Amino acid sequence: MDIYLYNTLTRKIEEFKPIKPGFMGMYTCGPTVYGPGHLGHARSYVNFDLLKRMFLYNGYKVKHILNITDVHDDMIKGANKEEITVQELADRYIPFFKKDLTDLNIIPADAYPRVTEHIPEIINMVKTLVDKGYGYAEKNGSVYYDVSRFKNYGKLSGIKRSEVKTGTRVKTDKYERAGVADFALWKGWKKGEPYWQSPWGKGRPGWHIECSVMANKYLGKTIDLHAGAMDLKFPHHENEIAQSEAANGRKFVNYWFHTGLLDVEGQKMSKSLGNYIEICEVKEKGFDPMALRYLFLTAHYRSKLNFTWESLKSAPRAWQKLQLLVNDWREFGNKKRDLRKERTYQKDFLKAINNDLGVPQALVVLWQVVKDQQLAEKSKLALVLDFDQILGLKLGQKKIEIPKKITILAKKRERLREKGDFKQADEIRRQIEKLGFIVKDEIRGYKVELLVVDEKTD
Repeated sequence: MDIYLYNTLTRKIEEFKPIKPGFMGMYTCGPTVYGPGHLGHARSYVNFDLLKRMFLYNGYKVKHILNITDVHDDMIKGANKEEITVQELADRYIPFFKKDLTDLNIIPADAYPRVTEHIPEIINMVKTLVDKGYGYAEKNGSVYYDVSRFKNYGKLSGIKRSEVKTGTRVKTDKYERAGVADFALWKGWKKGEPYWQSPWGKGRPGWHIECSVMANKYLGKTIDLHAGAMDLKFPHHENEIAQSEAANGRKFVNYWFHTGLLDVEGQKMSKSLGNYIEICEVKEKGFDPMALRYLFLTAHYRSKLNFTWESLKSAPRAWQKLQLLVNDWREFGNKKRDLRKERTYQKDFLKAINNDLGVPQALVVLWQVVKDQQLAEKSKLALVLDFDQILGLKLGQKKIEIPKKITILAKKRERLREKGDFKQADEIRRQIEKLGFIVKDEIRGYKVELLVVDEKTD
């Protein structure tokens, strides 16, 4: 089945056509490792993973490169504040980043190249840009990209090249997105900063050049797909295009995949607003990272997602219900599978996924399978586990354990029922339900299950 994706470059949904049949080269912008990752990072990582899983599910071989920025203005500021080296700061937080990926069940990339490991290649590309007249050096050893020389500047973001102000240069790695200006390819050395020797003297890379170099080295001069969060479209990705196409003389990326941003409680996440949430806080509050992943699946990757702690509370119930059902189907399902109906559901699921990564619509299909009373449980098990190859919720890998507190209450309730004190037993049942579980009375004893509000399928 054909795959269709929204291409930010053309601003429309297009059929995906790889450079090499059956192969997809994918580059994703990774973290600047000067602190723990936040919820916005988590959402991007999950959506990149869903995209990758979708291609794998369709039979593609995927080569995925995810860069790590380990020298940057923010890195230097953080390292100097703690009186350690930039490398020590990076080495501290890279394990945090990789632990987040593991917790969110994200398939590892094929390579995690670090900026500081690619300084010679970066210097070579900067030199190429200078030799071609796109870059110019200043007396302080900095080298800037002359945006006015690149005729197609702005084709990704839509920003007008006419807004260039001659002689205006941006000295910071991150800058306002309102106007165009020449940006740093190489930064001349300043006291207190790490440096490498270059044809222009001691210095370090600008932010944008790293991705042009790493994409070129690991995937080629033209790559199939480049992914990143929406806020990187300008200036970072626009500058990558300008650098790469000027240096290599050919198209840089065929498909640009940008994920929507994340608000917290209706506002942009910000430390100043007190709503900045690190990924590790989700676990600290007792939520399994798979619940967070499930929450991300409910919104289309291009839409803005408003995170609230209240919305996260419902996600574990849906995810755990699926786990419970998979365990039950595996243990008790005994009817013959309906292969014809399975194929129909698989077709519906794949149609949703292949239409611009329509994961919310695919979830609808999953819950239709769950609620289909005419479908054999063995078929349900096969379908849900098949769908989970893309959803990545680890369904069936872990059995739900009932908390000790709930078990004690359930036993107390059973003793009260045996004594005939049904009024007090009902009060304990309500306590159990408030804690998110339900007691089901059976012919022999009782059974405790997760209390789950049914998912909507419309």
